[in-house]
Amino acid sequence: MQIVPQYIDIEDKIAGPLTWKHLGWFFGGGGLVIFAFSVLDRMTFYFVAIPIIGLTVALAFYRPNGVSLSEFIGYGFGFLFHPKVYTWEREIQKTNKKRKKEEMKISTTSEVEKVSIGDIEALAQTLDSGGRERNEKIQELIKKQANKK
Repeated sequence: MQIVPQYIDIEDKIAGPLTWKHLGWFFGGGGLVIFAFSVLDRMTFYFVAIPIIGLTVALAFYRPNGVSLSEFIGYGFGFLFHPKVYTWEREIQKTNKKRKKEEMKISTTSEVEKVSIGDIEALAQTLDSGGRERNEKIQELIKKQANKK
């Protein structure tokens, strides 16, 4: 009996509840904050650092529709920049099912015609010739069917 691995879609926890992806986003966001602190003056730093920290936390933890925010943003850019393909589908017309059932009942009560072996052979000959040769029996069968309708 083979052992089937379970929970393969759950990432390993590294530091408490944090995974490698979380730590990567935090190190990247922290690096940007440190760079902004070393380059910008104090007031501008606060205006830049707060959105960077918010974006870092959102990228690490926020999951819209069960997808990480980075993938979600990637899907958004893909939608914006890839060509759109518009397809047309024919509208489905609703039919009355009760009416079909009534028609089926009527057709089942009619008498069943018996087909002779000669009729089947004539039909087979016509089909084999691709419709070029038509037997008299086939012509009679077609006329009978046309008269019934």
